[in-house]
Amino acid sequence: MKSRLVRYRAAIKFTDPILITSALVGLLLRLNRVGDYDNSYYTATVASMLKSWSNFFFGSFDTIGLVMVDKPPVSFWVQAIPSAVLGVSDWSVTLPQAILGTAAIVILYFALRAIFGKTAARISALVMAVIPASVAIDSGNEPDALLSFTLLIAALSLIRAVATGKWRWLVLFGLLMGIGFNTKMLVAFIPLPAFLLYYLLASKYSIKQVLLRTTLVVEIIIVVSLSWVSIVAFTPHDSRPYVGSTKDNSIWTLVFEYNGIDRFTSFIGPRPRQNGVQSIGMLPPRYSQYPANLINPLPRGTDQQFRPPVIADQPPDRGLTGLFYNPLAGQLGWLLPIGIVGLVFVIVSMIPDSLYRDPRNIGEIMRRSPGAAQAFLWGGWFFTAILVFGIANSTTTHPYYLVGITVPLAATIGIAGSLIFREFKKGGLLAWAALLTLVGFAAYQVYGARELTGDWVGGIVISLISFSTIILVLGLKRKLHDAPLSKGALIIGSCVLLLTPLVVSATSEGKVTGRAVFNPRGDQSGFVPPRDQMPERTEMLTEFLISEDIYGSKVTLGGSNARTVSPFIIAGVPSISIGGFSGNDPLFTRESFIAMAKLEGPVYFLMQDQRMAQAGRAPRQDTILDYIRSDWTDVSRSLRLPEGSLYKNPFW
Repeated sequence: MKSRLVRYRAAIKFTDPILITSALVGLLLRLNRVGDYDNSYYTATVASMLKSWSNFFFGSFDTIGLVMVDKPPVSFWVQAIPSAVLGVSDWSVTLPQAILGTAAIVILYFALRAIFGKTAARISALVMAVIPASVAIDSGNEPDALLSFTLLIAALSLIRAVATGKWRWLVLFGLLMGIGFNTKMLVAFIPLPAFLLYYLLASKYSIKQVLLRTTLVVEIIIVVSLSWVSIVAFTPHDSRPYVGSTKDNSIWTLVFEYNGIDRFTSFIGPRPRQNGVQSIGMLPPRYSQYPANLINPLPRGTDQQFRPPVIADQPPDRGLTGLFYNPLAGQLGWLLPIGIVGLVFVIVSMIPDSLYRDPRNIGEIMRRSPGAAQAFLWGGWFFTAILVFGIANSTTTHPYYLVGITVPLAATIGIAGSLIFREFKKGGLLAWAALLTLVGFAAYQVYGARELTGDWVGGIVISLISFSTIILVLGLKRKLHDAPLSKGALIIGSCVLLLTPLVVSATSEGKVTGRAVFNPRGDQSGFVPPRDQMPERTEMLTEFLISEDIYGSKVTLGGSNARTVSPFIIAGVPSISIGGFSGNDPLFTRESFIAMAKLEGPVYFLMQDQRMAQAGRAPRQDTILDYIRSDWTDVSRSLRLPEGSLYKNPFW
C-alpha cells in the first residue's frame, strides 16, 4: 500500500497541470466540433473500403471498385478501423483525428521539455490546443491530421537518432516519412530538407558516416513512399479501380501532377490541354467482356481542359503575404506573426558571435549545443512550411493545408516564449522590447477579430493587456521585473494572446476557414465539399432506393460526381460517380456506359447537383447525360422531386 502511494505521489509530481489543461481543452475543442463538418467524399470512401479487401487496399470511392479516391489510402485505413466496429458515422471517421490531435499536444510538450524546459513546453502545448487550423482539421476526416502527427513523430525519431547515434531511430524516421507520403503524397516532404540538413549538421559522426547514413535513410524513404504506388502502377488496369482525378488512369499522374505540381500552382483557370489521353482499363474485371471499342479514348485534339468551378470568390494571389489574408488568416493569422517574430528572436538569441565571424562553425555549434540544433530543426521546419505555403497558390482554395504549419509554429512560439521570459527576468532593452511586442500583438488580434468574436473578446483582451502593461512597466522601471507580481502579469498578458484563437476555435461552427485579419469583411469560404444541401430530400430518396431492393443489380444509383452520390454511399445505397470526384474523370464513353447499364445498372440516375461538373466536365459525360435524358424515364414527379432530377434505367 505504501509503495503504491509513493508511485501515485511521484506521478502527481511529474504531471504538469498546464499540460493536463492543454490536453483537456484541446480534446474538448476537437470533440465539440465532431459532426459539424466532415468531407462526405472521404466518408463515402471509408464506407466503400469496408465492402471488400480490394476496395480497402486501393481506396475505392464506390462499393463496386470503379474509381479510387484521390489520395493514398493510409489515413482512410485508420478511419476504417473504428468504422468497422462502430459503423460509418461522423464520429467513427473523425474520432481518430481528435485523438491524434490531442496526442500531438502531449508529445510536443515532452519533446520540448527535455531540452528547452517547462516554459517552452507549456507554451507550445497551449498553442497546439487552441490554434484554429489544428482544431478544425482534427475535428474532420481530412488526411492532414494523420500527416501532421506522423511528421511530428518523424521529427522526434530524428532527434533521437542524433542524440543516441542508433540506427533504429534513423530507420524509424525513414519509415515514418514514407508513411507520411502514403498519407498525402508529396506534401509530406515539405519539411524533409530541414530534417536532413539538421541531421547533417547536428550528427556527431564523421562526414563520410553522416553521408552514408543520410543516403540510406533517403533510400528507405523512397522505397516506403513508393511501395503502395508501385503496386498500383504494376497492377493491370482491369484488376483495380481507375485512378481518380486523372485523365490517363496513371498513379504517377496522381502523385506528381494532381497531388504534386497542381498543389503548388494555381487551381484557378485552365490546366494544360491533354490530347489523346488513353482511357483504358477503367472498368472492373467483370466488365472485361465489353468490346474494346466501347472504351476508346477521345479523339486526338478533343478539348479536355480542366476548369474547376469557383465555389466562392477566390482571393488574389498575394505570395507570402497571402498567409495574412482571407481565407488563410482565419487559420493561422492570430498566431503566425508571433511565430515569425519568435523565429527571428530565437535566431538572434541562440547564434553565438563565433558564427558571425565564421559561418562554417555552424556544424560545430549544433553538435555542441542540442538546444541550438533542435531550435534549428523546429525553426527550419517552420520557415520551410511558410515559404512553401506562402508561394503556393493552392492554399487560396485549400486553406486547411495550413495545418502543416501548426506543429513547427507551436514549437517555435514555445521556444521563443521561454527565451523571452528569460530575458525579461534580466531586465534591460530586450525586456522592454518584449513588452511592446506583447501589446502590439494584442492590438493586432483585437483589430482582426472585431467582427468574428464579438466586442466582448476585444474588451477582455484590452482590459487584461492594459492591466498587465501597467504592472510590467512599473516592474521594469523600478527593477522589479523578477518579482512575483511582474511574472504573473507577464504570464497573464501572454495567455491573453491565446484568447482570440480559443474563441475562434470554439465558435467557428465546424468551418475550416475564418475571417481574415486584414480583411474581416472578405469571403470566408474555402474549397470544402459540403454536405448535401437538402438532407430531407436525400433521406427520402435514400429510403426509396433502399426499399426498392432491385433484384440482380449491383449498382442502384448513378451520378455525375462524387458530391452527388456520397450521401447515398454512406447510407448504404450502391452508387457510382461516372465522372469521379469532380465529374472530369473519363471513366466511360456513351457506349460503355450503356453496356454497363444493361448489365448491372445503375438503375436510377440522379442529376441533382451539377455545379462541380459544369466547369470542365469531360465532353464524353455530356453525351452520357444527354442519352439518359432522352432514353431513360423521368421519375422525378413520382417522388416529388424537381423535373429532370431522377431517371430510371429502361433496362430494369
